[in-house]
Formats: sequence, C-alpha cells, structure tokens
Amino acid sequence: MKINDKLLYLLSLVLMLSIGCEDEEAAAEAEAYDPAGEYVFPSRLVEGASSVSYTGQVVRNMLHSDLKSLTDLVTTGPNHGYVTYDLLNSYFSHDDSPSMQPSFVASPDACEAVYVNIATGKNLSGKTADGSLRGWSIDATTAVQAWMQAIADNYAANPSGGKQVVTSADGLNYSQMINKTLYGAVAYDQAFGYLSNYDESMPDNVAPKSDGSSYTVAEHKWDEAFGYFGARRDFLNPSDVGDCVDLTSEHNFGWAEYARKRDENPGYTFSFREDIFNHFVAGRAIIHNEGSVDDLAPHLAIIRTRLEQLTAANVIHYVGSVKTAMNELTSSSTASSSESENYNKYWSEMRGFIIALQYTFSDDAGTVKEPDTHLTSAELDDIVSHIGTAPLYPGDSGYDDYANELDHVVEILETLF
Repeated sequence: MKINDKLLYLLSLVLMLSIGCEDEEAAAEAEAYDPAGEYVFPSRLVEGASSVSYTGQVVRNMLHSDLKSLTDLVTTGPNHGYVTYDLLNSYFSHDDSPSMQPSFVASPDACEAVYVNIATGKNLSGKTADGSLRGWSIDATTAVQAWMQAIADNYAANPSGGKQVVTSADGLNYSQMINKTLYGAVAYDQAFGYLSNYDESMPDNVAPKSDGSSYTVAEHKWDEAFGYFGARRDFLNPSDVGDCVDLTSEHNFGWAEYARKRDENPGYTFSFREDIFNHFVAGRAIIHNEGSVDDLAPHLAIIRTRLEQLTAANVIHYVGSVKTAMNELTSSSTASSSESENYNKYWSEMRGFIIALQYTFSDDAGTVKEPDTHLTSAELDDIVSHIGTAPLYPGDSGYDDYANELDHVVEILETLF
C-alpha cells in the first residue's frame, strides 16, 4: 500500500471512529430523561413504574400536621375532652393504629385518609434528633413530651379551653414550641442527613434497593430528603387536583409551605420555592441519568444553603412579629394577659425556628457544620443568649432593651444572605 493510501485509510478510520462516538453521545443525550420541571421519574428497573418513593416522609408530615391541629384545637373552646396526653402522644409515637386518620384539613378531602394505607412503621419519635436543645438541658423528645403533658394537664384543669391551655406560666406557647421544634428536630435534621449521602460518593445506583423495588438506593435517599421538604411534585405549577387530594404527591407540607410564605416577603434576591424545588428536581434527574456526585455537588450546595437561609428568614420574620406584638402590651401585661396572646405566639414561633437552626450542625455538640451552611456554633450561642428561653414582659429585667436584643439577632442572621 502506498503512503498516500495508508494515510487515506487512517484518516477514514479516525473519521469512522469519531462519527461512532458522536452517535453514541447523541444517543445517550436522547435517552437522558428530562422531568420538565416536575418531581416525576419513571423507573429504570420496572417497566411502567415510578421510581419516586417517600411515603414514610409523607406519613410523618401528616402526623406533624395532625399534632399541630390537635394542640390548637384545645384553644377553640370546650367539648374536646378527648384531647389527652395519650392522644397527643399517639401522633408523636405513632404505632400503626389501623383506625387513625388525619385530623388536619386538606382541601379537597384526602383521597386516602388512613395512615397505614400509605405507609406503616412510621412515627415522629423515632426520627427526632438527639442532643440538648440550646438554652435548655433536655433533648427534643423530652421537651415535646413535656409540652404535650402540660397541654393535657391544663386542658383537664380548664375544660372551657382558650389560649391559657397552651400557655406556660412564663409565656411559652406550647403548641408553637412543639410544632417548630419538630420542624427542626425531624424534617430539617433528617433532610440534611439524607443529603449527606452524596458528599463523597454516589450510593448504589444500579441494583434495586430491595427485591422488587422500582428504585435504587441513590434514588430513594434523595427522594426521602425531598419528602421532608414536603412539596407537591408540581410545586411551581398552579394546583390542579380532582375530587380528592393525593397526600403523597398533591399536598404541600411544612417547609415547602414556609418557602412559599417567605417568597411573599420582599427583600430577597432569589426565590426559596424555585431554588430548593428546582435543584431537588435537577439533582434527581442527574441520579436518574446515572450522573456523578461531582454533577450533584452544585445542586446540593444550593439546597442546603437555601434551607439554612429559609430557617433564618423564618426567625427574622417572627422577630418582626414579636416587635409588633410588643406594642400591644401594657405596663401591667404578664404571660396570662389577653393582650399577650399574640406576643406569646410569635415569640414561641421565633424561638422554635431558632431551635431548628441547631440542626444545621451534624453533631450533638454543635461543632460540625453541615456542608454549604454558614452559621457558626458561636453565632448560634450568641443568638440564644440574646433571646433567652422565655418571653420578657414589661417590668422584667431586660425588657426595656429587648427590642435591641432582637435587632442584634437579625443582624447576625442577615449575614447568611
């Protein structure tokens, strides 16, 4: 073969190989699944099935919502004598009672209204984080159960109901403290925990999680983190449900609702809803299309940063509400005064979200930060020292300067943005 012929042959071979590679790349791109802005992913393992599954998180979100409904119920008046500690604790330490149904109101009604028909073996107590609450010497489980017991005892002593049933002698609104503490100690803490599975290597993304599963371990752990965020699967689109709402996919819980609420406030240069949801979707698409942890890293960063910022934004929001409610107090106001009800409520919501911020740290000592978060342990201790563990009232030492203390907390948290 002549030199020119050899050269022509080699060039032809290179061209054929390059075309083949381009064809393979084009085919791979054509096969890459695009969720089109919704958290919807077909199974790569079972024909015609979905690979999305987080029913355990849905049940815990339901239990959390129900517990809040019940602790609020006793403030509305008499004839709720069935609200006892055992009933409240049955939602916290759920044991698969076959007759338990959601007590919170979904609109329209829920398609499935029995817990065990959605998932079994799920409760809040088993997923509540360990470690003492900053400012107190007890952990979240002990605190929540003590506050539930106090509500039950107060209601038994005051069967006519009213705000006093959920108010401590020093002004804590037990209902709000339970609710906001669990947002941090369960959903926030668990979401960060599941997302940490992708920091160094991809969990198994080939084999079914278990025999017959339609999803891999990598897909499922990401779904579980998304489930604790609590958004419906078409979160950014107008709600479009039929005669009943599917609580596993068509209802917004907890953190997703707060993302929506904080987006209604002016002043942020981004959307909590869009950033958290879109990056959950984009990350899940990478896992579905068998990408790498390097591909996931920027999406993880945005999700974790925005979740921390969302918690801080909630604290800032309720600081404003507390300061407004302080204007309703008189020189003789105490924790039990009627004009203190809003102040007690907003203070407890603010303090509960400060508790949630401690779960930005992955160890009980509060020294190891989750990746992509920014609040330091010293800054959180500073916040707690300025806020305290109960509201202050006119005549209390430090009350006259309390508005300045609240402003200091806002200054610290605004650095996160």
